[in-house]
Amino acid sequence: MSYLIAFVIVIIAYLYGSFSTARIVTKSVRSLNVYKVGSGFADTENIYANISKPLGVLVGALDVAKAYVFLLIVEMVLRLIDRTGSFSGISTLYQANLMLLYGTGMLVGHCLPYSHHFRGGRGIFTYMGFLAYFAFYPMLITAIIAWILVARFKQIRFAQYLVVILPVVLFQVFYSVFPVLRKDLPPYFVPIMLGVALLMGILNILVSKKLGEI
Repeated sequence: MSYLIAFVIVIIAYLYGSFSTARIVTKSVRSLNVYKVGSGFADTENIYANISKPLGVLVGALDVAKAYVFLLIVEMVLRLIDRTGSFSGISTLYQANLMLLYGTGMLVGHCLPYSHHFRGGRGIFTYMGFLAYFAFYPMLITAIIAWILVARFKQIRFAQYLVVILPVVLFQVFYSVFPVLRKDLPPYFVPIMLGVALLMGILNILVSKKLGEI
């Protein structure tokens, strides 16, 4: 039963991720179909560059919150379901791995939504909210560096790929070097996190190829 619950949550996470913040905001605020504007992708970059900079910032912030709040709610609901402290009978040792799985389902839904012919956004801001849940300080440091790269050097694409990989590297460094920041992690947690980062990199490369950027 516990594995069935985990499977159902992954499906819910995918469906949740399929709801495009970019599409909803542009339709509500500007009565625009984001798929017919600019690059044709429902992502923050397209809105920022081709519709409105403030609107792009808003969508990016909502995407970060979308991921972070979702994982908080999932954890809270599962703890309410199982008062013993474990997630629906699954060992507490593997709880963090399960949360990574749920978050990944949401990311895939955001980038490849079934409801829009699998044409989603790059998912960078959603990914930032996802990683902030597990590695807040590494993600915060990465966000600051990425902002400097974009604001000072106009390196948007490099900043995106930096956001994908650097938080995972910093997480490993922090975990190894600073004992005060160490947490009890389940087996394979860091490799799974790295796998999610590689998945995000692949998704972004595919989007870049469709746009003729590479």
